[in-house]
Amino acid sequence: MIISILQLEAFSFILARIAGIFIQAPLFSARSLPTSAKSAMAIWIALVLWFVTPLAPNLPTSLTGFFLVLAGEVLVGFTIGFICNVLFLAIQAAGEFIDLQMGLSVAQALDPVFGSVISIVGRLLFFLSLTIFIILDGHHMLLAAFHHSFEFLPAGKLANFISNDFAVQTFALGSSLWLTALKLAIPVILLIFIVDFTFGIVSRVAPQVNVFMLGFQVKPYVGLFGIMLMTPLLIKYLGKVIELMLAESTKFLMYIK
Repeated sequence: MIISILQLEAFSFILARIAGIFIQAPLFSARSLPTSAKSAMAIWIALVLWFVTPLAPNLPTSLTGFFLVLAGEVLVGFTIGFICNVLFLAIQAAGEFIDLQMGLSVAQALDPVFGSVISIVGRLLFFLSLTIFIILDGHHMLLAAFHHSFEFLPAGKLANFISNDFAVQTFALGSSLWLTALKLAIPVILLIFIVDFTFGIVSRVAPQVNVFMLGFQVKPYVGLFGIMLMTPLLIKYLGKVIELMLAESTKFLMYIK
């Protein structure tokens, strides 16, 4: 079997787009996964899609055009992965809000997935949502979205990232991140607010009670109880958000083609 230069270009473009997915997408970009395993998986996916992926009618003929399109493919995959990762960033932000109300914001730990320091409840909600994401086959849906991306934007076609619609969607995605975080955190925050309100009444009725120290002991348990009550809502919400995540990825591809 003789492989032509055009076929090697097509393989490079497919590999570049899936590499962008592995840089930013949830689960696939985890630092806990060995780099060699992620590289082997990316190459295997590119080999599977090599001869069934639609190609642009005019592939670049110059070396400069080739590297320009290659960088564009990486950016396309990176953006798809980031859109999918916004869900987990929102859940982690919700954990930060809950931590602040529970009085655990000073207790932080190193997250090996992001390589940064995050709060304990944020880490708990992140891994809980990641487990639900795998159970709901979200990683398979992400790969399916990657496969369908070539129907909207064939391999080798230079994407247009300077359109107004793309800029509007990017800002809307950022606002939806904070809105999602608030929706998830509000039930627990309200529960802790009721506890604070109750302690305020106790301090007026019995000033000798040290409600400040008592709050540090009670609010973490109340927050964990609220998270337990929130878990079924989180499962239902994640199912809807995964579908929305795929719809936003499709909308993004329509804007840049």
